[in-house]
Amino acid sequence: MPFKSTLPDIDLPTNHTTWTYLFTSPASPLTKHAPSKIAGYTNAHTNTRISYHDVKTHTTHLSTALVKHHDLRKGDVVALFSPNTPWYPVAMLAVNRVAGIVSGASPAYNVEEMVYALKTASAKFLFTVPGSMEVAARAAEEAGIARERVFLLEGQIEGFKTMSELLEEGRKEKEQVEEYKLKNGESNRDLCGFLSFSSGTTGLPKAVMISHANVLAQCLQIALITPATHKKILAVLPAFHITGLVHALHLPILLNAEVYMLSSFTMPSMLSTISKYRIAELLLVPPILIRLVRDPIVSEYDLSCVERFSSGAAPLSEEILRLLEKKFPGTGFKQGYGMTESCSCITAHPPEKYAYEHAHKVGTICASTEVKIIDEDGKELGTNQPGELLARGPQITMGYLNNETATRNTFDSEGFLHTGDQAMVGEDGMVTITDRIKEMIKVKGIGVAPAELEDLLLGHAKVEDVAVLGIQDEYSGEKPKAFVVLKGGEKGDEVVGREILKYVRERKVRHKWIKEVEFVDVIPKSASGKILRRILRDGKGGRGVVVRDESVKAKL
Repeated sequence: MPFKSTLPDIDLPTNHTTWTYLFTSPASPLTKHAPSKIAGYTNAHTNTRISYHDVKTHTTHLSTALVKHHDLRKGDVVALFSPNTPWYPVAMLAVNRVAGIVSGASPAYNVEEMVYALKTASAKFLFTVPGSMEVAARAAEEAGIARERVFLLEGQIEGFKTMSELLEEGRKEKEQVEEYKLKNGESNRDLCGFLSFSSGTTGLPKAVMISHANVLAQCLQIALITPATHKKILAVLPAFHITGLVHALHLPILLNAEVYMLSSFTMPSMLSTISKYRIAELLLVPPILIRLVRDPIVSEYDLSCVERFSSGAAPLSEEILRLLEKKFPGTGFKQGYGMTESCSCITAHPPEKYAYEHAHKVGTICASTEVKIIDEDGKELGTNQPGELLARGPQITMGYLNNETATRNTFDSEGFLHTGDQAMVGEDGMVTITDRIKEMIKVKGIGVAPAELEDLLLGHAKVEDVAVLGIQDEYSGEKPKAFVVLKGGEKGDEVVGREILKYVRERKVRHKWIKEVEFVDVIPKSASGKILRRILRDGKGGRGVVVRDESVKAKL
């Protein structure tokens, strides 16, 4: 039998789009509070602010302009290629208001990557910012998007229509375009609102189809376990990523919480924003949390307002958790587990589990969600037995766009998402992720989890960052290899390499010993903090000094 959530089921409406639920339904803060009490999106760099009341007005005008002047139709895909800005959710919600589909794209994409994203999504419109226009314009041309359908979210460039001009076009219309309303027999579960590209750790990224119901379900699931005092949200994670899409752009409206958006990340800008606005909960990815405990600049800012840290997207080592608690005593820690295909969280920490003693786990099962743990033969496992985690619930997405084979391989006929992650459910209902099954290193048929060795190596005094993956070995099939970044920008050599090899040998059983250490300048990671092992495996990150343990072969 599947493990089921102990939380009460959410009351998920099936007849609302995200826009109608957030702005016109009884659940909307706009129906509960006076305009002066309505929160909004604030640009932390410029202090530009758009209240949710104004967001409703702007999205109405923008969607009217897009439909009446630029022929946007139901099901058309609009790409958003931009860093975080308050105008990003305005464009997003305007498109969704009239049943268009939003496809977010990383502002770090080059022309080739952007062309792939636009073509895969079959995008017909593109919003961007001046700093990304060179890439955007070239990619749009190659993808067949007309120049007059490339718009600016903010700023001005001759020859391209701006947000202010679009808003004025809509405002001048005598009749605004009516928001899309689901018809009898039509469900928001079947209405795609978003395309979000999966991390692409294997093969080319795939466009995940996310319904309006998926986003609303996740908002309601997280709202159920969110403290009532959570009224300030730091949006440092990118808006195009599933975490930003849900937790920084949609959920805050439901909570009537203020969002402080950083258009670009630097430690000083983030720390000054936290201190200036007295933000109590920080939703961050592991690489930023690591810097919080190791970067000396942190001590220059008053962070006494911080009550807890929130993380996800990638594992965080026990060593970093220990340092975090030591540096910020009295704080709590929470994290969620999920992926693009689950519209963010499958599990999350409830408030009673914020203590650091629970921090190495990924929380309890979200409301209205059930989880199965299965072995390699598909047999269901019980408590404290590790196996692949499968999940079913209203947040599980629609599948992959135009990719039936990948959809069938990931979403089974019973509605369960096969995560590819190894996990176990404890007697307390808390879930622990042990590793990515696809990343497991098989040493003489024995599975070795990269995360276990990465956790160990992050505890070494000289190691700043690390990634472990399997390399071929004629005796064992595979052996672990560690890619290591040293602290202080130090360059690796034979002596340090031997020291690291010895460090692992003294602490792990023989089949977990590392065969090679390669010193690199940086561990490549996605925007969400996931290690991009394929780049290391393909050697695209460049090659550094390699130290091999020749004794491993002799002993095995």
